[in-house]
Amino acid sequence: MGLHSSSTSPCLFTGILIEGEPPFYLEIYVDDIIYFSSSDKVEHYFEETFSKLWQVDFMGLVTHFLGIEFNWCYHSDGNLSVSLTQQSFAETLIDSFGFSSTCVSTFTSPYCSGFPVDAVPTQPMDSVDHEKL
Repeated sequence: MGLHSSSTSPCLFTGILIEGEPPFYLEIYVDDIIYFSSSDKVEHYFEETFSKLWQVDFMGLVTHFLGIEFNWCYHSDGNLSVSLTQQSFAETLIDSFGFSSTCVSTFTSPYCSGFPVDAVPTQPMDSVDHEKL
């Protein structure tokens, strides 16, 4: 199909499936795959070509993949956005170790919602807070 493995992730493949159309991205982990292109035409081409090679069930928009939950939002302006979370994975992990919310200490994160991670403003930490670390 002309896809090439990513230099940063051996499970991520990318390439141009239809000349003149946007790139296609394919993530494979054992027997699970997710794929994306900003072009419906490219995605349909992939589905047709792939289903001729292997028996596969295309299940629509991904909702969960490798412990990541995908939440899709269709906007009135025609745009589509997705948010990714591992909340259900984290809750399962917490439950598997027998922790409950009554025995867990909570500390705030320095992350400020809405800011890129590398743009979070730094705040000086007093010695009392520093000792808690």
